[in-house]
Amino acid sequence: DLAIHGKLVPQDPNDEPAIELLKRINPDFTPCDNGHYPQLPDGWCYSTIKEVFIINPRNKVDDDVEVGFVPMANITDGYNNTFKYEKKRWGKIKTGFTHFADGDIAVAKISPCLENRKSVVLKGLPNGIGAGTTELHVFRSQFMDIQYGLYFFKSDYFISQCVGSFNGVVGQQRVSKNIIEDIIIAIPPINEQKRIVYTISKIFAQLDIIMGSL
Repeated sequence: DLAIHGKLVPQDPNDEPAIELLKRINPDFTPCDNGHYPQLPDGWCYSTIKEVFIINPRNKVDDDVEVGFVPMANITDGYNNTFKYEKKRWGKIKTGFTHFADGDIAVAKISPCLENRKSVVLKGLPNGIGAGTTELHVFRSQFMDIQYGLYFFKSDYFISQCVGSFNGVVGQQRVSKNIIEDIIIAIPPINEQKRIVYTISKIFAQLDIIMGSL
């Protein structure tokens, strides 16, 4: 949470402002009016999730291609960022499941999996693609360091907004795409995103050492 609000690592005035990267990739990008949100560090900008991520992209490959299938049970919770896949032919799973590819971020949309942080960066899939449980939202971006994006989706800030917008009956509550796509995200310069990821990884490594010694 400190990281996504610009309070974990110092800013570098030499970093390219986030808005310059966003406009270079998407000339039509317009930052959000930040009048209702806290002041950001220099070089950061506000956007909506739908402006910086493709949400729930689709794959197009031949039916006989071997791919990875990921049920919810194969995604770890917490901050481990690990998952397992089962090898299947694309034709068997292309319909009725959520599509994804290497480099995408998969986030559980159903309670309590969302609150338990069942979210992961997908990588190492057979032929680079796969499909899985329908209880996932998938995010793909050209603007974000993928690991930084994952930390955003694991943050209390993101999860609390989703929980406050759940729909469905008790035991089957989930957050819809139209709610998530309008959530505001604060975007640091890309180099600061990388520094944040590096710093968080160091902190987690220290925590692992502490836990291992208990």
